[in-house]
Amino acid sequence: MGKLTRMKKLTKGEIAVFGMGDIFGGGGQLVINFFYLIFLTDVVKLNPGLAGTIVLISRIWDAVSDPLMGVITDNTKSKFGRRRPYLLAGSFGIIIAFMMLWWPVSFGSQAATFAYVLFAYLFYSTISTVIMVPYSSMSSEVSMEYEGRTIVNGTRLFFSQVSSLLCAVLPMQIVKAAASVETGYMLLGIVFGVFFAIPLFLIFFICRERAPMTPEKSRFSFRTFIAPFKIRSFRLLIIIYMLAFFSMDVISSIFAYYMKYFLGRPGELEFVLGTMLIVQIAFLPLVVMLANRIGKARTFILSASIWIAGAALLGFYAVTWPAWTIYVVAGIIGMGLCGCVVMPWTMFPDVTDVGELYFGERKSGSFSGIMTFVRKSSSALGIFIVSQILNISGYIKPETVEGKEVLFEQPESLITALRIIVFAIPVVLLLVTIFFARKYPLSKQVHEKLRNLLDFRRGLTEKTDLSDSEIETLKKELI
Repeated sequence: MGKLTRMKKLTKGEIAVFGMGDIFGGGGQLVINFFYLIFLTDVVKLNPGLAGTIVLISRIWDAVSDPLMGVITDNTKSKFGRRRPYLLAGSFGIIIAFMMLWWPVSFGSQAATFAYVLFAYLFYSTISTVIMVPYSSMSSEVSMEYEGRTIVNGTRLFFSQVSSLLCAVLPMQIVKAAASVETGYMLLGIVFGVFFAIPLFLIFFICRERAPMTPEKSRFSFRTFIAPFKIRSFRLLIIIYMLAFFSMDVISSIFAYYMKYFLGRPGELEFVLGTMLIVQIAFLPLVVMLANRIGKARTFILSASIWIAGAALLGFYAVTWPAWTIYVVAGIIGMGLCGCVVMPWTMFPDVTDVGELYFGERKSGSFSGIMTFVRKSSSALGIFIVSQILNISGYIKPETVEGKEVLFEQPESLITALRIIVFAIPVVLLLVTIFFARKYPLSKQVHEKLRNLLDFRRGLTEKTDLSDSEIETLKKELI
């Protein structure tokens, strides 16, 4: 590997602009998780089983497109860098994709509706890949310094949380303010498409990559796709990331139904979600402080434990409880979610360093491709499982009469299913996640040793402070 090029110091403006890029990462998937399934079933009038199948089919495409995009962006060589050209292209594509996604088609045929929604979702998924794989890769390359990375990714996750808050509260406000529900969803697609596009456009012109480029090109193959899985640290990170986000995606997909049909308070959905997300934002500095003091894995375990307590309260919640208690429960879940969402992405840059140790070159795109695929797969699987449970448990779609939504009383089997889902799935999965988080080896002290060795290999230092036995021990522990 060639020597690392010394670049200008990371500026506050660059940190802020790059952090804004995760407005799409934090908000885009949240809008999909919370509102898309109920949009398809209650507005487009698509059968729940078909709606969930669409999202699952798209993951077959993602299984190819996400790792392929990782290899493509790793091999890109341009005066604008390896990642930024795709963010510029994605800034235009996401506007079109989001408009198509929320277009309230009315073909009068389930087959035609299914075909359109499938095409729109596949197009959106592709644009998401073009954006998120390079952006996630760049999160480990916009700075090569431990402190710089921490600041950059902390800022990024702050904007992600703020975006999540806005995307939880504003969509239904836009829909309610429109002349009709259909017009409201069209406006939702336009407004948020532009909202997500602007930061990506700015990153292209303001931010820079600070990672070495290797002259060799890698080819896409199944072996290339699975190569990062050879690294133990990455396998553990993927398990932690996948199970935590799958738990979140299941709850996200079902929560609108929980508020609408179990609690009978659909008008409060965005306010309950807003409470959850405000607490997440408020606890972000505390989570970062804990990560620096007790480690990222321990912070994740503590957060997961708090989330389990909140899930238990949600599962055993009674409609006779005072109205304000649902906001308290949402706050507790928000406390737990904060660490569970933040920690995996603060672990990611450290794990790409382990990849550099193993491969002898940086393959952030390949790692990011897998992370992006896992993220979208957890969302798709969550929506699919929820949609199938709705179908099996006898969900009755509402009807529109004279422009107004008419709800039907749901069977007891559906109410029972809602209560089981919000409790059992997160509790079981988070307990498994805690087990694997305890095995995660990359503490701050271990990473300092890793960085010392990598700086020597990059040609930044003349020697390493580690002995041969210490290097072997480090490799054994991390790889």
